[in-house]
Amino acid sequence: MIITMNIEIKENNVGKRVDSLLSEILKERSLTRNIVQRYLEKGCTVNSKECKRSYKLKEGDILGIDEEYWDSVKNNLDLSKEILPQKGNLDIRYEDDNLMVLYKPKGLVVHPGVGNTDGTLANYLRYHLESKNIYDTLMDRCGIVHRLDKGVSGLMVVAKNKENQEYLKTQFKNNLVIKIYRAELEESKNIEQNLDIKKYLKELNIELQPWKKWEKVEGYIGRSSKNRYKMEFRKYEFGGSKHALSYVKFFGNDALIKIETGRMHQIRSTLEYLGYYIKGDSLYGKNTKNSNNIMLESVLLSFEDINKKRLTFTV
Repeated sequence: MIITMNIEIKENNVGKRVDSLLSEILKERSLTRNIVQRYLEKGCTVNSKECKRSYKLKEGDILGIDEEYWDSVKNNLDLSKEILPQKGNLDIRYEDDNLMVLYKPKGLVVHPGVGNTDGTLANYLRYHLESKNIYDTLMDRCGIVHRLDKGVSGLMVVAKNKENQEYLKTQFKNNLVIKIYRAELEESKNIEQNLDIKKYLKELNIELQPWKKWEKVEGYIGRSSKNRYKMEFRKYEFGGSKHALSYVKFFGNDALIKIETGRMHQIRSTLEYLGYYIKGDSLYGKNTKNSNNIMLESVLLSFEDINKKRLTFTV
């Protein structure tokens, strides 16, 4: 167990059961109290010791949480049988026998959480595939292999059969997928010339890795000690942190970000370290109230398909 979040119990949480408080904290991961109770013993500690779910917290107790473990619990929950086919708009940019690349709009949740089986991208995908009589029941999450947050828009790749889903999952796991994001900043202190973003992206030669000429930001990302919902970027390793590497190119009030590692809130915490904030980001930004309208977009996606053919897509 690797503890990455420590919470000191104060007056407002005194007397709460461990499973109750943990369920509140993990709510953003769409994990119900029943699931938390089932997996609790391997995912948290109280005062650095294993605890029972019924333990009532005392003032000064330290609740330790292994976030990576809980992310693994969520990712391994197979909710496919609960995903109902539902007709919805899919902005498909490319489709072949094995996969499709689509553009996810802001406000659309990628896949259902526990107890939330309606109106997600997964629902629309199941309807789309079943209507063509090509839905592979062996797939989980209707072929989804990665996600974008609800407020983030942009390009995604989805598998159409189990073999390709496993292949694409491996590509993402091994950081072999090239992802570039565009962020609209609240303000910029390091303004370069204005850029025709669509033209620039289309002319990028992936093989030359042009982002390595951008500003390199390398360090470590871990849980913020001031706000448990935020992550923090530092140049040097600290408790519970992991290595993070990004490349950033500024232009006007925008930035292009190429992430080499896939850390939680990597783009947002990296930009915060550099002194920039994304418009619409209520967690990290200064002048906004709604993270569901964060001005962050996946603008380039490049990967090798199962036949080793390089496929590159831009907005």
